[in-house]
Amino acid sequence: MSLRSSLRDLSENKTVLYALIAIVVTRAISGALLAPIQDEAYYFYWARFLDWGYFDHPPLVAWISSLIQVFPSNVLAARAGTILLSVLSIPLMISLFKTSGLREKESLGTALILASGSLAGILLGYITTPDIPLIFCWIAALHECAKALKDDPKRWLSAGLFTGLGIIGKYTMVLIGPVFLITLLFHPRKLKNPWPFLGGLVCVLVLLPHILWLKDNQWITTRFQFGRGLMSQYGIDMKLGSDLPLAQGSLDSSKEAKLAHFFILPEDEKPLSKPKAKGFKKAIQSFGDYLGSQLALWGLLLVPLIYSLFKKNLRKKAEWTSPAHQALITSAAIAPVLIFGLLSPFQHVEANWPAMYCIAAAAVFAQYVIIPKRLMLIALGINLALSLIVSFHTVYPLPFTKPHKDRLLKETHGYKDFAGLLAELPPAPIFADTYQNVGELMFYQPNLKIQQWPGIARTSEAARRPEMSYWQWKDVEAEGGFFLVMDNFVPPYIPGAEIDSLTEILDCPNGQLALSKSNPLGLYQRPCEGRIHRWNLAYYLLKSKAE
Repeated sequence: MSLRSSLRDLSENKTVLYALIAIVVTRAISGALLAPIQDEAYYFYWARFLDWGYFDHPPLVAWISSLIQVFPSNVLAARAGTILLSVLSIPLMISLFKTSGLREKESLGTALILASGSLAGILLGYITTPDIPLIFCWIAALHECAKALKDDPKRWLSAGLFTGLGIIGKYTMVLIGPVFLITLLFHPRKLKNPWPFLGGLVCVLVLLPHILWLKDNQWITTRFQFGRGLMSQYGIDMKLGSDLPLAQGSLDSSKEAKLAHFFILPEDEKPLSKPKAKGFKKAIQSFGDYLGSQLALWGLLLVPLIYSLFKKNLRKKAEWTSPAHQALITSAAIAPVLIFGLLSPFQHVEANWPAMYCIAAAAVFAQYVIIPKRLMLIALGINLALSLIVSFHTVYPLPFTKPHKDRLLKETHGYKDFAGLLAELPPAPIFADTYQNVGELMFYQPNLKIQQWPGIARTSEAARRPEMSYWQWKDVEAEGGFFLVMDNFVPPYIPGAEIDSLTEILDCPNGQLALSKSNPLGLYQRPCEGRIHRWNLAYYLLKSKAE
């Protein structure tokens, strides 16, 4: 099925066409309104240094964000690749669903709205993460496999191509391997021709540059991802991009602690935390959280789906093109959820890790369940409205929320003003504690040369890559002092340096930054309540200068 025929099918179903246009427009508006979330800004920072790999992930997420090199600090340009891939996925899904057996206008429209209009489908249509190239390539690889099963076995080559591209988008693309294997077992004659195996060879050839990069860079990405995904280990031994001394925790009696405690008020005492579940109880709780997160990916579309199942609005017969096509779509819907579900009692699983299951699951639901169109469109409208409200909220915070507890505001708010403030500081090296702060501040002020100081938070590409390490210790010595941006309450001890001053910077709900300098002999009055961010800006002198 060609792109032209896919668009023709859409033009014949006005309701679905208008729904998809609304989805695309909502993604574009939300993408323009929403400031970069922390991990997004980090990936946009990578895009300034295009390569075949990075510490946290393979490279495709940086490549699709590379327009930021032409339009720095422009969030829509940075997200352009994400929005484009989400649009291109629509005709691919039409062709995939029809090739697999969804030829009726009603069932095809249901599958498209479920896949594109779920909460995950909307958000991942403009928020840039490694899941974006993964999901696009997942759809494309399934599409090429479906075509190969039908009447064109050479399409296994392009299935291998998209599988390889998907893996250099995100390693979880390897889960399509079991999907292909199950599919071929339902069509064993296909194993007797060379095309599936040649497709595997194409996949390996696509991966080769990334594999060579890994070999030259201590296999850091695979080591980090396996440690994180299977053992919750975020730190690995590796060569850093600078020779800066590792930061150390400050003593309670240190100057760093005394300066920080100036900002404590009596009401700041934290309540006692509840004891965490352990053993079997923790495993059950983790599995329950996992199931809840996967259901939440559908947003309000879950309501008409559950309603239809409760009312037993089922189709009399599913129309699959062949048993192999049924196996392809069904296993693509089940495998990611099942594999991560088996892992979830023992390891925290992020909601987005198996998100690609939603594509095939939408087709499975459409094959077996009749969902009332009006109810489905209402649910879609609410999902779209939620996306717009959330994006609007990050620009103009809603009055009934609690800013200091708002995760979304913490991910997006205040960084532009904070970066502007840092740009006005006296000339000196500027460092930050986390890769999130580095990414956000460098997005808004690309010329600041902010660098992650090692040893404060988990390591990252910002600490590993030499091109992101603008300052070596000799450079810091030559400058005589440096600034350190922190979320941490108490500044760290830096060997060879001594803290000179500490300034608290509050990101207030009214959009203003409030600055207070530590003065242990004075009295602290908090300039605003309900702050969104609380940053510390420390200035350190080299001990030779301090003396």
